[in-house]
Amino acid sequence: MRLRKLSIALGASALGVAALGAIPALGADHRDSPLTKAAAMSDLNDLYVFKGESAGFTAAFTVNPLTSPADTGSLRLDPATNYELKIDTNGDAVPDISYKIQVTGTGSVQDATVKKATGVNAITNDLGGTVIASGKTNSGSSISTFTGSGGEKIFIGARDDPFFFDLAGFQAGLKFTGVDTFKGTNITAIVIDFPSTADTQLGLWATTSKQDNLGNWVQLDRMGRPAINTVFIPADQKDAFNSNTPDRDKAIYTDEVTATLKALNSPAVDALAGLLLPDILTVDLSKPVKYLNGRGLSDDVIDISLQAITGSSTIGDGVNANDRAFSTSFPYLASPNAGGAPGAPNTGNSFASTDRGNELWRWTLPAGLVVASALMGAAGFVNRRRTGEKG
Repeated sequence: MRLRKLSIALGASALGVAALGAIPALGADHRDSPLTKAAAMSDLNDLYVFKGESAGFTAAFTVNPLTSPADTGSLRLDPATNYELKIDTNGDAVPDISYKIQVTGTGSVQDATVKKATGVNAITNDLGGTVIASGKTNSGSSISTFTGSGGEKIFIGARDDPFFFDLAGFQAGLKFTGVDTFKGTNITAIVIDFPSTADTQLGLWATTSKQDNLGNWVQLDRMGRPAINTVFIPADQKDAFNSNTPDRDKAIYTDEVTATLKALNSPAVDALAGLLLPDILTVDLSKPVKYLNGRGLSDDVIDISLQAITGSSTIGDGVNANDRAFSTSFPYLASPNAGGAPGAPNTGNSFASTDRGNELWRWTLPAGLVVASALMGAAGFVNRRRTGEKG
């Protein structure tokens, strides 16, 4: 089948300042639905796609959100969860390749297996595929990597949360102090560097899945662009959205996205509703890879979002970089924070190790910012594969 070219459509729309007052404080992709709030090890937080050291690209996705340094030693992946990076190479919002990661063991270092699946096995969430790599996860700040049969370099372990933002300043009416609310918190990162790729235009998303009582693999969470689920999908549909597949997004959720855009007084409802779905992070590797084209670790998506919301080209939250410097070498994310509870402003019960499941979900991002991020980052495959087309 002939591969169609795809293009990245970058849409920009500024929401009026008056709309800010009506926007509630909702979660971003950290604990974005009832099921993910109860399953931190399967809760996808962020997906990044950027150019690394190799000629190909690097993809990184994270789970275990908002972990206190005191809890970092207990970070694990879930042996019952299938972690996947799905890749669409032809613009039909259906995965052509999937990298499936499973772990065994419950100790501080776990055994990891990576499979590469194509065709039907890439679409399904089961364990089908060919083993391309086996290795170990990392404990603490250690960096041990393993290599796939195609030259893929793989890291799994605790890292500093790469997201940075002055949430307190936003909630105080844009009175920013330049203090990173996420300073001092950790996550578990899965990072894969692909040494080369035959396709330069890609759509990527991550999923986590677990078996139900009948042995069927059921998708628990998915992550493409930041906060599509959180902002545009009603509370009673969030779990259903996470279990859905991107090729069905437009048919099922366009009305919900349109309604939210109207509620936010968007000046381009119809155009934007057509761009925000499907929920896939797209990248054109033949061009500079930087947010909005892909998503780099150091990209200041908050300032871009604020400028979209307010219409000001100068506004920013004063947090222009992560609290810990990113590395120039694989796995690129900063080493995890050590010690006890995070420093100010990240103190209090929300980060207590004895109450992670009940309290951590309350540390959230305001919907206004992630709406603007979605509007600014409205990118997608625009040349779809025609029905019945043959190559």
